[in-house]
Formats: sequence, C-alpha cells, structure tokens
Amino acid sequence: MNRLLAALHLSLVLLTGKGGLVSGFSPSAVKSIQTQARSSPHPLAFTSSSKTPSPKSPVILKFTPKDDSEVSDNKPFIKPALHNSNFFRAISILYALLFAVYTTSKSPAATTNALTKFGKHLVISSKAAAAIHMLSFGTWFGTVFYTTFVAGITMFKNLPRRTFGSLQSKLFPLYFKLCTGMIALQILTLTAMPDVLSKTSEVSLLVAFFATLLNLLYLEPTSTQVMFDRYKLEDDGKRDSDEYKSLAKSFGKFHGISSLTNLIAFCGGIVHAVRLASKLAA
Repeated sequence: MNRLLAALHLSLVLLTGKGGLVSGFSPSAVKSIQTQARSSPHPLAFTSSSKTPSPKSPVILKFTPKDDSEVSDNKPFIKPALHNSNFFRAISILYALLFAVYTTSKSPAATTNALTKFGKHLVISSKAAAAIHMLSFGTWFGTVFYTTFVAGITMFKNLPRRTFGSLQSKLFPLYFKLCTGMIALQILTLTAMPDVLSKTSEVSLLVAFFATLLNLLYLEPTSTQVMFDRYKLEDDGKRDSDEYKSLAKSFGKFHGISSLTNLIAFCGGIVHAVRLASKLAA
C-alpha cells in the first residue's frame, strides 16, 4: 500500500512540476492520506475528510401499559370511596385512640376466662411470650402502616396502572399471610401474659385477626380476579360494554370492603398498642 501511495505521489510531482496542484491535490494532501491509511483498520476505510463515527447512544426501554388510551383520557380505574379518603382514615385512627384510652382507664385489669384457661396449656415462660408478642406486634403493625400509608400510595401515584395492579396482586397475598400469622402469634402469647391480658386486648386482636383473614381468603382474591377480568375486556376493546361496567362496580365494591377491613384491623392494632403502652408505663 505504501508503494502505491509513493507511486501516486511521484506521478503528481511529475505532472505538476515542483509540487504544483492538480485537481485540488497537493503533496501535503497526499501525505495526509498516507497518515490516515496507516492508522485505518481497513485499506479503503478512509477519505480525506473522514470523521470518526460517534458510538450509538444506548437505547432506553420504558414500560408503558398496554392500554394507552386509558392513560391518555385520565379516567380513574375506580371512583374513590369515602372510607378510602385521608379524612376518614384520620377520624378512624383518632377514634381508636380515644376508645383505647377510655377502656384502659376504666377497666385496667379486666380479663377473660377463655384465653386464661388456654394460657395454662401454653408451655412457654412469660418472658419468652412477652418477647415473641412484642416482636410479632411490631412486625405486624409496622407492615400495615408502611404498606397502607407509604408504599401503597407511592406506587399508586408513580406506577402505570397495570404495573401497579400486577404488583399488588403479587404483594397482597404475602402481606395478608404475614399479618394473619403475626396476629395469631399475638393472641397465643397474650394468654401467657396475665398482666397484659384483658378484654380490650382480646377483642381488638380478634377483630383484627378475622378482618385480615377475611381479606386473605375472600376479598383480596376476588377483587384481584375482577381486576384482571377488566383488563381482558379492555384488551378486547369492550370498555363500553355492559359486562365491563358491571365488573367496574364489582371491583369498586370488593376493593372498598377490602380497604375498610384493613383499616379496621389497623385500628384494632392501635387499641392493643395503647393497652401495651399502659402496662409498660405502669
């Protein structure tokens, strides 16, 4: 290749005399071509005005829900119910606090015969029962608070609707299983804690247990199935059909009851927390 360029250079010199120009070429231009030829990975992959191609920019893939039309018209998946509002939640929590303070001050040592008899058959010390009780209560109460007031709201506001729904369909069964197990542990260990055992704690934990169990076994699976049925009708272009409207009403009903029972369980936890706090302060 170098010999070919040298011959080209010699031909140009002979044709132009002492380095004159022929059709825009000069010895300096030929020398520039030689330099590019040596640095080029391919003998033909250069020109006198070639530029190094810029690398391709990375392709960023963004997930978008399948129903783009639904996102564009900004229609909510369900109409917000009263008990799903922050005002109603705040009033419920305040009422639970006032009720817990009132019952604790009026009946500090009221116990029940059913759990007291069961506690005699529980082979565990009071200290071990207290440790298990506090750990299970903290796990349950913290999980409910974070899922209801932090994670759920944040995901709802920032994720595409279908992504949020699919995530919740995987999250909620685990959430309700964990909560049901933690409440059951609290009820069992409460029987070995005579200083804490009371009618107030028993009722509040039992209400929380059955409300969470109802969500686990019926409300959450039903509302999730209705949600996916609505997705299927949307994909088939049947959003204006009577079947879709009926499913929308059903989803609103089951989702509303599920949220309400979850709030009831949380309020039961508040009542029991006040009872525990009164014994720790005594």
